[in-house]
Amino acid sequence: MNLDTFFTTLYVWIDDWYKAEGVNLLRRHAGPECVMSDSEVLTLALAGQWQVGVPWRSERGLLRYMDAHGRGWFPHQLKHSAFNERVRHLWAAFVCLQQHFAEALESPQMVYESVDCVPLTTCSIAQAARHHQHWLMESNLGRGGNNGGWFFGFQLLTSVTAIGTITGWLLGSAHDDDRWLMQIFISMRAGQAEWTSPPHPKARTRKMRLPSGRLRPLIAVGRNHNRPYIADQGFNGDRWQSHWQQYGADVITAPPTNSKSPWPPQLKGWLSSHRQIVDTVFSRLNGVFGLQHLNAHSDAGQYARLAAKMAAYNIGLFINQVLGRPLGALETLLC
Repeated sequence: MNLDTFFTTLYVWIDDWYKAEGVNLLRRHAGPECVMSDSEVLTLALAGQWQVGVPWRSERGLLRYMDAHGRGWFPHQLKHSAFNERVRHLWAAFVCLQQHFAEALESPQMVYESVDCVPLTTCSIAQAARHHQHWLMESNLGRGGNNGGWFFGFQLLTSVTAIGTITGWLLGSAHDDDRWLMQIFISMRAGQAEWTSPPHPKARTRKMRLPSGRLRPLIAVGRNHNRPYIADQGFNGDRWQSHWQQYGADVITAPPTNSKSPWPPQLKGWLSSHRQIVDTVFSRLNGVFGLQHLNAHSDAGQYARLAAKMAAYNIGLFINQVLGRPLGALETLLC
């Protein structure tokens, strides 16, 4: 797909959604008419998430390209600071767009969702030790990811379907237990976020550590489709799984190796093969949309860029579906 077709298609879809739903969700202050409409800003911000097959590699690069070559598509261009401000104010619209296209991609194949956490590094551990006055200091030290090493930042819980559609996500502190993110995720989908944990048999001598950071944004968890969740061993534990069933959620994980009823290798291999899709989604988000390079400088900027990447990913899947291409072929979508 060339850029002309891409921008035209993307703008038409977004503008149709905005006129039908978005305009009722977004409150605008009284004042003069905006130079660029919300639909145009959303289109540019989503297009800017692509970093493969396009003549730009960053948001600033997109604006420079549009200023030089994009007047035919969008005659009125904003300065970089003004564009950033509009994008930050529209971060909730990206969440709604991500969920809108997730619903458009629904199919009978979606009989479960795969859930996992991925580290989002904000800076190196050495940088964190040197600086003490920065918004990123709300992030903290954690350990995880495929390499299992230490990192400084946040962790992102994401739930995807069997075909790779992102249905919801949640951002938490790096050192929070994965099960706390899952608790807020599931309870919010059931109606209201609840900071409760299952009772521990040794409650007098051992207390469950509460999460220290904020888990947000709650509107990004998505809708409850009453599907079971499959996850890795970071979410196991009979007490937690029984606790989550109170919200109507079945979380399927392999039991610990020291369990009285360990799974055979064949069953573990079956679970691993079905939950592999979430790792594939993380790889696509990083390779095509630069998930590990948010470069945000505020909470609103972090939400906006994360939400925009999630929405752009689902839109990319939808475009591939419309064109009859393999859904996951995002790297070759634009040329």
